[in-house]
Amino acid sequence: MRRWVSILLTGVMVVGMISHNTVDVVASKAKNPIIEVMTVEQKLAQMIMPSLRSWNGTDITALNPELVKVLGKYDFGGVILFGQNTKDATQTTELINSIQDAHENGGFKYDMFIAVDQEGGRVTRLQTGTNMPGNMAVAATGDVSNAYKAASVIGEELAVQGFNLDFAPVVDVNSNPANPVIGVRSFSEDPNVVTKFGKSYMMGLHYQNVMSCLKHFPGHGDTDVDSHTGLPVVNKSYEEMMKTELVPYAALAKSADFIMTAHIQYPKIEKETCISKSSGQNIFLPATLSKKFLTDILRGDLGYKGLIITDSMEMDAITVNFDKLDASARAINAGADMLLMPVRLTSEADINNLDAYIKGLAAKVESGEISESRLNESVNRIMKIKDKYGLYNGKVRASGEKAASVVGSKEHKAVEWDIALAAVKGVKNEGVYPISKDKKVVIFYHDEAQLASIKAGAEKAGANEIKYVSYEKGVGANADTAIRDADVVVCISTCSTGKEIKENTEVKTLLQKAKTCRKMTLVLSTNLPYDLEGLNDADVLVACYGPGINVTAAIYKLF
Repeated sequence: MRRWVSILLTGVMVVGMISHNTVDVVASKAKNPIIEVMTVEQKLAQMIMPSLRSWNGTDITALNPELVKVLGKYDFGGVILFGQNTKDATQTTELINSIQDAHENGGFKYDMFIAVDQEGGRVTRLQTGTNMPGNMAVAATGDVSNAYKAASVIGEELAVQGFNLDFAPVVDVNSNPANPVIGVRSFSEDPNVVTKFGKSYMMGLHYQNVMSCLKHFPGHGDTDVDSHTGLPVVNKSYEEMMKTELVPYAALAKSADFIMTAHIQYPKIEKETCISKSSGQNIFLPATLSKKFLTDILRGDLGYKGLIITDSMEMDAITVNFDKLDASARAINAGADMLLMPVRLTSEADINNLDAYIKGLAAKVESGEISESRLNESVNRIMKIKDKYGLYNGKVRASGEKAASVVGSKEHKAVEWDIALAAVKGVKNEGVYPISKDKKVVIFYHDEAQLASIKAGAEKAGANEIKYVSYEKGVGANADTAIRDADVVVCISTCSTGKEIKENTEVKTLLQKAKTCRKMTLVLSTNLPYDLEGLNDADVLVACYGPGINVTAAIYKLF
């Protein structure tokens, strides 16, 4: 299977780039004088980054009075926004401005981090933004400058709306094809490729004055369990990880603003155990709660000086196995500087829970379970990076009108299209590709969400003799008729997990039917490229590494 990935991602070419200043955050031993007058509760709030997704079941697109009050009461270090918050550029800009204003009206000196997961490809949050083709697609172009270009566009669209932190790039090494959560979010299974493209991506964000965040430390690429829904285990030694997962961190840590942790067990490295609250069984401490990983390895061995933020503390890997306060205390003691979404803010009840949560953590400080000096270290780091990026209250706020002209602009879409075209890779071609426009073609696709992207590519290519048939509900009699009437049969494969790759029943059935009718066959992989290994009977194998613009570019290039 690795041979196939090598075929798909060969030719990585490092090209020269204009040198821009990157941000090298060095934690100073000198404490910010503001810390001296902060209460324990204020320090804890600075280490919390809540989300503002919804209120009583309704998406938050503008602040309500309850949230205005909360943001003025607690000096949160930042907030994270999601797709529910970003309907269009003007609205998003106004929302972010109101968030910062509500916080400033609380009398706090610093602006908040306004964060988002805008990785590109499958993980994007801006409803009207330029999504970009995603990491594996970018690496498939073989041109490391494309990571810079993609991140620069993403960074410009974030900055113009008031975002200052992007939880990207993903620098997980995708060494396990069965991985259900990383996949095409990774640049490659080669740690050196991940490092080169990850560095270029960081530089693109930094050029737009947007902070970057490497994730998911120490590596989520070799798991077959999603930490959103379970607690993964990676059975690798430290020496093995230093040759794979930790390679990008060793190279890039000193230039990173943030590093996000992974809720994963590594029993050969972190041997401390605890009792799962749900199963009653012994489990190993996940990296997020491990001092060995966050302090000894990341800060000690790798020399990292920036901010450590946890992955979402709402994920099942944490909530199913740990008490909320216990998990938060363990993360802080392990060396985490910020806790991502440890509590929800979706109702009045949640606000009451927030009050109790902060008081509960403060009690742990008072009892000595969490040392106040540990809080001081984190708050000092937070304020140093806010100083570095000029995040002071009183700044001129972003313009909604300007944001609307920049986000999703024609210029940005052109960059996206060029990268998407360069990412399309023909792995096998037995004289079918490109398809002559006089051929009758049937395209079998999985679901309606893909159809618009497919048709856009065909229209752009000027291909008109195409029939579209969905196999979402199985391969029916209409498939036989469509194959019989066609010259070329195109099957879209959308596998996103190892299990789907192993099965992929509908695509295999369609190929068999087409071969029986002696039709020319083509498979387009629009997700994990590893599915192509099991579909080698097709005359043509093509990969595009993602949905949307990737599919449009691939269909365009087929003709």
